[in-house]
Parts: sequence; C-alpha cells; structure tokens
Amino acid sequence: MADSRFEWISGCFELALLLELSTTPKPGLVDRIHDYGETSYHHFLASAVSLRPWITRAARLGRGRGLGKIILGGVKAFMSSQRGGNTHLGAWLLIAPMASAAGSSKRTPIKSTSLRSRVKRVLRSMDWRDTVNIFKAIAHASPGGLGRVPYLDVLREETYEEIEEERITPIQALSAYRDYDVVAHEWVTGYSWTLGDCLRILKKNVREFEDLNAALAQTFLEILARHRDTHIVRRAGRSMAEMVSSMASKVLELGGVSTPAGRKALTEFDRRIRRSRRLRPGSSADLLSASLSALLLEGFSP
Repeated sequence: MADSRFEWISGCFELALLLELSTTPKPGLVDRIHDYGETSYHHFLASAVSLRPWITRAARLGRGRGLGKIILGGVKAFMSSQRGGNTHLGAWLLIAPMASAAGSSKRTPIKSTSLRSRVKRVLRSMDWRDTVNIFKAIAHASPGGLGRVPYLDVLREETYEEIEEERITPIQALSAYRDYDVVAHEWVTGYSWTLGDCLRILKKNVREFEDLNAALAQTFLEILARHRDTHIVRRAGRSMAEMVSSMASKVLELGGVSTPAGRKALTEFDRRIRRSRRLRPGSSADLLSASLSALLLEGFSP
C-alpha cells in the first residue's frame, strides 16, 4: 500500500508539470504551439518525465533533512534528460518540499490545509547540508538572470564555507531574497501564494470553465496580474515586471480567454512580450505547476 501511495503522489506532481506545460496560450513562454529558439516543448516534456523518480524519492523521504541531496539529483536528472538547458529549476524547488510533505501523510487525497502545515515542517527541518546541496543545484542549472549577489552567491566557493561554518539553513539563506525570487518567497512564507491565493484562483477557474485548458490559461493570467513575476524582476527589473503584470490585468479586464476581445488582447500581449527573452514570466508558470499539484493531491481529476 505504501508503494502505491508514493506512486500516486509522484503521479500527481508529474501530471501537474505536464498540464502546466501544455497550457496554451501562455504569454511569453513555451506551450503546445510556441517554442523558444533554444528550448522547445519537447525539451520540457523530457524534463518533466525525468523528475518523476526524484519526486518519488522526496515523497518516500517524508521530511526535510536530506531533501537537498534529492533536489540536486533532480536538477542533474532534468538537465541531462534534454538539450534545452534549465527547464524546471523553479518548479522543482517548489514541488520537492511539497512532495516530501505529501509523503508524510498516511492518507490520500491530501487537503491543502494539511499539506501546507506539513510543508512548513519539512522546510523547518532542513539543515545546512541541505542548503549546500540546494545551492549546488541552483548553480548547476545556471538559471537566466541569476547574476552576482552580495549575500551567499551560489557561484562563489566562499559561500559554501560560510554556510557550513554558520550552519545556515535554507530558510535563513533565502530570507534575504523573498522579494527577489518566488521560491525564496514561498519557502520563507510557508507557500502563502501557492497554497493560498494561487490555489483559490485555480479552483475558481476550474469551477467556472468547462474546458480545463481555458481554466489554466485564465489562472496563469490572474497569477501574473496579481504577483509580480520574479523571473522578469531578475532579468529586466521591477518596473518591467510591474508593466507585464499590468498588461495581464488589461487582458483580464476584457474577459481574458472567455471573450473574443480578451482572446484578441491576449494574442497581442503574447506577441509583445515574446520579443524579449527578458520578459519571460517563468515564476508565474512555476506557481501554476505548484498550485496544480496541490489541486491534484486533493483528488481533482482532469
């Protein structure tokens, strides 16, 4: 029974990654009909599938200590599974603690309220060794717009010495970046967006739209409109991120995917931001993947 429970949990997360990837249109990002020059839909497919064994390992772990090594293993797996580069770092960093938290539950489906309390326990129980492995995972994926930072730069050897000497936990390490990176924000706040606002938006749209793709596309727009995309913040600055969120809001004011005017505005929005690689709203996609995972863990079936 335990094995089937872990397989069910990992299946929920894998399906969430695939559903998020397939959501179309997804302005500025890879979807079923849009590729980047360097990264295609098929690269993301291979990456998502490669993570399933590592999701299962996280679920079997059922706690936080030791999760950093699994996170590093997952990053190496998706980076070697395809030739499109960093495909799933943000999503994987969000779902790995969720998978471990889900694995600690003896019952399925798992309510989001229970999942959130378990996620908080997982995050609190991680130690400095997890921080080292998580930072190595980030450096290995080499995400766009990472740059050099004044505190605990993953690209500096001295950072790892400081983490060990000061016994810095992941939460402590990421606290300085909660307004700069969506993963840092979620880990520090106990998944306040993923298992709060974003999940509420997703549930609302799943109820209101008969077509699941339309529900997910609308949810993506609402997440982007409500939460400044930290991928864009890192690459292009806060003002540009705010501009993209404002553009998403204007599409929603016209009805989003539910009206002809909204769909026309959405096409134009996509065309405008797709011109620049600095305006790819990847953290919004990561939040959609994570909140979708929570919905599936609650028992939702597409």
